[in-house]
Amino acid sequence: MSKPLDIGPDVARVLRPEESARLHALRDNERLRCAICDQWIDPASGVDVSVSVALEDRAAMAEFAHTGCAPSRAELAQLVVVAEADPLGISYTQAIHPDAGAVLLWERKLDVRVRGPGDCESRPYLDARRYDGFHGVLAREPVRELAGLTLAVDGPDLVLLRADVPRERFHDAAADAPPRWLERLAASGYGLLIVGADLGLGRPSTESIQRAIRADRALMGFVEFREPAP
Repeated sequence: MSKPLDIGPDVARVLRPEESARLHALRDNERLRCAICDQWIDPASGVDVSVSVALEDRAAMAEFAHTGCAPSRAELAQLVVVAEADPLGISYTQAIHPDAGAVLLWERKLDVRVRGPGDCESRPYLDARRYDGFHGVLAREPVRELAGLTLAVDGPDLVLLRADVPRERFHDAAADAPPRWLERLAASGYGLLIVGADLGLGRPSTESIQRAIRADRALMGFVEFREPAP
């Protein structure tokens, strides 16, 4: 049985719970390579393993290592600056599509990636959304419904829920929605959600979002809207 993954306090401050869970799952199930000595670490090896996070080209790259080779650490000051002082937060924008209706797009402020063999990289935040049912673009199928998820108004916010447990909160998204956005959402009963990485939401454009979709950096799904109780 593998030992628990060492996630130091600075690393924990920039990882969301679903990202930490994904890193633990990789330690338990995947053959990893130590970033320091370049030796393989088998899941059942029983050796102590750490994870560190460093900034590379505005991405937060997570790497595994034998704890004896490197303790768990993060370039916290740099990561906080890149994440606009909110390393656990998200950026979002809302739009109305002529066919899809109300659209909500968001991304992690801190683009956390996990380095794999060779040039392979994965994004644990997006991986967690895949488990929620979000999917990439489908060539011959319509966008799928996100079974078990609902979008609801909670005061000034919108909240994405699974079995009444918040999965994501969009602060002030209900209060500051574009004109007729909430009306379109209520009228259809569904909204189109797009979650991605490096979407360029600071200056959102159709081109940047399309690039992310084509590169499998954006996932989507239709979610049922739960209207507030009268």
